Amino acid sequence: MELQVAIYMSNTRIQSKPLPRPKPMVEWKNTNWRLLERVVFKLQKRIYQASSRGDVKVVRRLQVRHEVAYSAP
Repeated sequence: MELQVAIYMSNTRIQSKPLPRPKPMVEWKNTNWRLLERVVFKLQKRIYQASSRGDVKVVRRLQVRHEVAYSAP
């Protein structure tokens, strides 16, 4: 699927070349899944520990970090 951009100016139509497809940021086959699983597990463990001791502020901060983490699904 190629995207094309068209610009209309009065009666003149200017058409550009097709836009290239964006390359994926990371290739799945080159991802170190064991490392990512370990990072996510450690973060989840820290959330659980903070929750167990009732530290709501730390829990919320870690949950936000987990949400935006590159390694988190």
